[in-house]
Amino acid sequence: MISIRLAGLALLLAGSSAIAGPLVVRAIGPSAAAFKPGQRLADVPLVLRAGDVLTVLDAKGTRNFTGPGRFDLAAASQAATEPGFAALLVQKPERRARIGAVRGTGGDVKPVPPGIWAVDAGQSGTVCALDPAQVSLWRADPAQAVTLTIRRSSDGATASVAFAAGQATATLPTAVAGQPGELTITGATPVRITLKKVPAAPDIEALGASFVAAGCMGQFERLASATVQPQ
Repeated sequence: MISIRLAGLALLLAGSSAIAGPLVVRAIGPSAAAFKPGQRLADVPLVLRAGDVLTVLDAKGTRNFTGPGRFDLAAASQAATEPGFAALLVQKPERRARIGAVRGTGGDVKPVPPGIWAVDAGQSGTVCALDPAQVSLWRADPAQAVTLTIRRSSDGATASVAFAAGQATATLPTAVAGQPGELTITGATPVRITLKKVPAAPDIEALGASFVAAGCMGQFERLASATVQPQ
């Protein structure tokens, strides 16, 4: 009886290890329908067809696999994790008025918030923070001065934040910071942000998994873009 139980435990552990693979970032090609952003892959050999390109995120960063071929997802990437990647695991206020960019699916380039923690003040959605008291707001077009009004739904607290001409980032006012929940940002068009707190992560993959679980897919995409490994 004991041997049967041990055998069953061994099978269970083997099964659990088989689902501890990387996270899908994006996929194109004939097999794309089988891979969804944020999906956890099994840690088993991956078979891709001609025309397939699969981008995955693991503890060392982001890698691309191009078909046709059979690939070992558990194999280490050619380069160790860049030292700068460790900084992404720590939330820091974005104090520089700089603008990042990401290429869209149609080849267009659109500006995105710097780093992975700044909140786009012009885009409704779910965003994650390690510390809700230290949140940076970012705007895509910093040409003109503008003042935004922010309201916290849980208690009705309100505050204003003023962006000077040329200023892209500003700190979320203390009066409406400090706790997860819904924020309404009123400017040219009302924006609703659902702020969620995520735990500190030991590596890039764990942080990506936290973003996916919380529904912070924009930050998941930015994390992947910031951690591309040379191949």
